[in-house]
Amino acid sequence: MSIYITGTTRGLGKALEFRLQRAFPFNDVYGLNRPDYNIRKPKEIVEFVKDFDIFVNNAHAGFYQTELLYNLFEANKNRDCIILNIGSVSADGDRKEVNPYAIEKKALDAACTQLQLVPSKCKVMQVKLGRMETDLVKHIDAPKMKVEDVARFIVELLEMSTPDLIKTVTLDIKS
Repeated sequence: MSIYITGTTRGLGKALEFRLQRAFPFNDVYGLNRPDYNIRKPKEIVEFVKDFDIFVNNAHAGFYQTELLYNLFEANKNRDCIILNIGSVSADGDRKEVNPYAIEKKALDAACTQLQLVPSKCKVMQVKLGRMETDLVKHIDAPKMKVEDVARFIVELLEMSTPDLIKTVTLDIKS
C-alpha cells in the first residue's frame, strides 16, 4: 500500500505522517513538501504519484488544494484508491466579512461533494475540521483540538476502509 500526504513539515500533516507510519508499518508513507512537491503545481504532483492507494490532500494554498483534487481524481478515476481531503468547518458559516480561507475551503467542499456523486473506482472523502492547536491560529482565543487527536481520528477513519459509506465527516469542539 502506498500513502501520500501533502504538507507534512508541521501541524496536522506532520502528525498524520507519523500516525500513518505507525498504523501501516509495512507500507510506504510519503510526505510531499515544498520545494520539491508544491501544490501550486498540481500536475507535477499527479505525475509523480501515479500509483497510490491513499492520497491525503492536506496542504492548503489558495484554490490549489481544490485543483489538486480535480487533477488527482481525473488521473485516477478508473483505479481503486482513496483521496482524503482535509476541509474546514469555516466553509459552512455565513460571514459578514471577507475571509479567503473560508471561500477556498468552500470550493474544496463543493468539489468533494461533486466528485463523490461521480461513478468512479476512485473514492473521494473529506474531513472538515474545526480549529486545532497550530501556529496559524494560536492568536485566536477559542477552544482548539489537539493535532495528535485529530491525526488519530483520521487514521482510524482510514483503517475502517469504508469510503463507500463515509463521504464527509466533521470534527470540531463545541465552543
